[in-house]
This record gives sequence, structure tokens and C-alpha cells, in this order.
Amino acid sequence: MTLESRRSRRRCGPMSVACAAFAMFWATSSAPAADPSADVDPGAIKNLEAAYPKPPEGMERKVILLPHKERGEDDDFQVEIVVGKSIVTDGVNSYGFGGELREVDIPGWGFSYWQAEGKFDSPTQTLIGGPTTPTPRFVAGPSRLVRYNSRLPLVVMVPEGCEVRWRTWKAAEGFAPAESR
Repeated sequence: MTLESRRSRRRCGPMSVACAAFAMFWATSSAPAADPSADVDPGAIKNLEAAYPKPPEGMERKVILLPHKERGEDDDFQVEIVVGKSIVTDGVNSYGFGGELREVDIPGWGFSYWQAEGKFDSPTQTLIGGPTTPTPRFVAGPSRLVRYNSRLPLVVMVPEGCEVRWRTWKAAEGFAPAESR
């Protein structure tokens, strides 16, 4: 049993077989982050200007414009959104921010955006001793896997000073049958 499959089993509890299959489905088919100059759907920009609110006080609005995909083609993709901060770490310990990404509906539009909630002033960390070397790096906080739709922007409201990073995931070809047990 691989380390990754053991991790999947721990996270998923009694549904470990289904969860492991889902993890293999997505993990084996990660696509690299899209080129920022890629073809963006003009409808996404139009929708951004018309429907999405300005950020509340103390927050920033981060926008992801996805590369254009034809209808039906985008069903094979998902987008992972990660909120975090670039900070200087000790180079030894593992760091992370708590919180969550909450979906907020925009009344009258049928669209939604994501809002990061939690404290981003000091990360949690493991406490491993040893020699340290100050190392700048991105420390991840809450993340979410969302459906790919190039006709709408992905808007994320984050506390000032936070970053949003993202990547696309592509499904493997075809479906695998489930076993009866």
C-alpha cells in the first residue's frame, strides 16, 4: 500500500475504496497551471464587470479567468483554489493556515463567489527541532475543488495580504467500474 493510498484511507474513513478511486482519478491526471495569456472567454470579463461585488472593507478581490473550453469539454476539468500567504519560514517545520472557503450567492444573478474566512495573521506549525534556515515560501490555507466554467470568472474575496493560487485538474479517460463486495 502506498503512502498516498494510506492517507486517502485515513481521510475517507469507511468509504476508503470509493475515496481511493476518486483520489487516483484526480491525482493521476493533474494538468499544469494555464498560461495567463491563454484565450479567455470575453463573456467571463463581461460577467465580472456586471455581477461581482467590490470587496468589503479589509478584503481584496482576487479573480481567476480560466482558459476557454467548449461546452461539454469543461466537464472533464475542475479547478483547485488555494488561499494562503507567502511568508518566511524556518525551513524545517510544516506550516498551514486554518479557515474555510465559503460559497456566497450573488442575489439576482445565479452566480456565486468564494470568501475566505479564518485568521491569516499567524500560521499553525509543527514543532520539529534542528538547525533552521529562513526560507520564504507559500503557506497554504483553505482550499476548494470547484467546477470548471470558462464562461464565468472565479472570484475569491480574501483578507488583505493573502494570495490565491490555483491549478486545473483533468479527469482520466473513461470510467472504471465499481466492485461489489
